[in-house]
Amino acid sequence: MHVLEHLRLIVPLVVALSLVLVVILVRQLRRWRAVPTGAWLRVRLDGGLVELHQPIARWQRWIGRKSPLSLSELRRTLNSAAKDPKIAGIILEIHSSLAVSWPLAQSLCDALERVRATRKPTVAWLPHGADNAALLLACACDRAYASPPATLGPLGQHMAQHYVRPLLDRLGVQVEVLARTEYKSAADSLTREDMSPANREQLEAILETRQQVLHSALTQRRGLSAEKADAVIDHGPMRTRVAVERGVFDGAMYEDELLKLLGADKQHASTVSFHRYTKARVKVPRIARGKLVGVIELRGPIVLKGRANGERMIDVEHTTQALRAAAASSFVGAVVLHIDSPGGSALASDLIAREVEQLAAVKPVVAYFGDVAASGGYYIAAGARHIIAQPTSITGSIGVIAMRFVVSKLLAQAGIGVEQISRGKNAGIFAPYRTWSDDERALMDQSIDETYEDFLAVVAKGRKRTRDQIEPLARGRVWSGRDALGVGLVDQLGDLTTAIAFAAQSAGILQTEIAIKVEAPKKHLGPIKTQPTASDAALEVMSAWLGRERPWLRFAQLVGSEEILALDTQVAGLT
Repeated sequence: MHVLEHLRLIVPLVVALSLVLVVILVRQLRRWRAVPTGAWLRVRLDGGLVELHQPIARWQRWIGRKSPLSLSELRRTLNSAAKDPKIAGIILEIHSSLAVSWPLAQSLCDALERVRATRKPTVAWLPHGADNAALLLACACDRAYASPPATLGPLGQHMAQHYVRPLLDRLGVQVEVLARTEYKSAADSLTREDMSPANREQLEAILETRQQVLHSALTQRRGLSAEKADAVIDHGPMRTRVAVERGVFDGAMYEDELLKLLGADKQHASTVSFHRYTKARVKVPRIARGKLVGVIELRGPIVLKGRANGERMIDVEHTTQALRAAAASSFVGAVVLHIDSPGGSALASDLIAREVEQLAAVKPVVAYFGDVAASGGYYIAAGARHIIAQPTSITGSIGVIAMRFVVSKLLAQAGIGVEQISRGKNAGIFAPYRTWSDDERALMDQSIDETYEDFLAVVAKGRKRTRDQIEPLARGRVWSGRDALGVGLVDQLGDLTTAIAFAAQSAGILQTEIAIKVEAPKKHLGPIKTQPTASDAALEVMSAWLGRERPWLRFAQLVGSEEILALDTQVAGLT
């Protein structure tokens, strides 16, 4: 009976373990069979594309909404496919609805160049033709094809600005502006009737950078001469047949013809979709012992507090807490600030810049500029050890602007009278019912001058230059990443993986293929301690000892919860 009792306990356990083993084997078999040998990985680029994975709420997933495709996902999957012997090559299917900025398109081109370096074939197919961004991506592939009736172009650069000063005059609305200095043109559309020479100069420089990037793609990647590249750009739009004759595309083909050419029709091999391949074959890298690079995403306008209508903003409280969390964790050895912001509040920018400076005193901090990191966006990056941007990233705008609307004439035309009572000479300085007096304007000018000097001091300190060296580069001027590199406002050109690799090297981190997204914790953290105390050192030793066997316990011991360091499968494989 004693033996039977033991058997009654052991048999169910053996059966359960056997079932688990069968399930694991079936899953592995399905994963293996999901990708036939010799298949082409088919990556469909359609709709929005973002740099980092943007999680959505569970209820949104229930109603069928999906997160936009992220470049972090694409990099991880492309890198896996490049090393996968079962994958014959990669088809990049670029649709006309693809919404991608110039810097993001260049980052994807960088990822495709890394695939090409492994000698894995890459083919671009453009069923609807190509605009500037699609052509950049197509040029990054080994071969490019478009459907016969599609159109290439128009190519080149175009920009238009509207000026509403005459309309405001008719309405009786005045705009008072204080700007430092001539390149700070954010209010020009309200105060001028045409483009200022300074604004024209900086916008033409930005368009020239984009034009050279497009020109280089045609000459260096498609092998066209400079003259032929100019002819392609200047003679668009053109049908696919003409684009083939001019050497832009390798052929005009419909989808079935392309698959037959690649041997990926039903009679030969097959194709596998991006999502199917990612689910079946792409694994999240394992986290070994040691430190990792933390990525803090700073996206949107810079504000003191709050978010409006669900719009992503860089507010002081959440940003400060994320920076302090990165500083407090021994799990994070270096930090990359992924900045995509046109600026905002000068006060908020200064408060965040101070936290960045404190963080940089204890850990290497690298700033990476996305589409735009200008004005306050550059302010918060100035304290980083190293700044990396794409050639077409928009940056600089080191200056200050303030403006207000005066509606006294508008109210008078509408038959509305206003009576004002004040105590204090300047109590009504921001009231929109009258223009500034000379004394009030002088007072505001002084405040703007001081803010501008503070901005110059922060940049000069971060760039390790003098105020007089920085001021000619400031004056509110906007720079492309390429031009900013030339004047020393940016240290290096590259993508987010370049920034992560530099941060890892600066901190002696070996795991450059993994990065962790750092977010604000629920628990409030105090100021960053640039000089660790004895208790901090003891906690560090304890967590390191715990981490030998259980690295996640080490993580939890120091930073409190996964709300601080959000590791997900979409962000982990950034490189």
